[in-house]
Amino acid sequence: MVLLTVFVGIIAFSSLVLLVGLAILAVSVKRLIDTSVKPAISNVNTLVDKVENRAERIMEISEDTVRKVSGKAVAAADMVEDTVTTPLISLSSLVAGISKAVQTWRQASVRS
Repeated sequence: MVLLTVFVGIIAFSSLVLLVGLAILAVSVKRLIDTSVKPAISNVNTLVDKVENRAERIMEISEDTVRKVSGKAVAAADMVEDTVTTPLISLSSLVAGISKAVQTWRQASVRS
């Protein structure tokens, strides 16, 4: 009976030592998290915020640039239309009129 009591005592003592070891390990892990992981997460959050802000600024600048470029493209197209297309249409009309006049004159010359 004494031997059984000694073995139970040894098992209880071993369990107590393991429990204390686990508690120490848990406290060490908490300290590690507090000193290493939390500051790293805070740094990551700060970095993500900076990246988001810069990305938003880049998008705003890009949208503004697209608006300016498209406005200039429309203005250039209007200028080309005003300076090139209208005179070409007038010249084409003039050439067509002269061509018709020459054709009519030739037909009149052939008949006479």
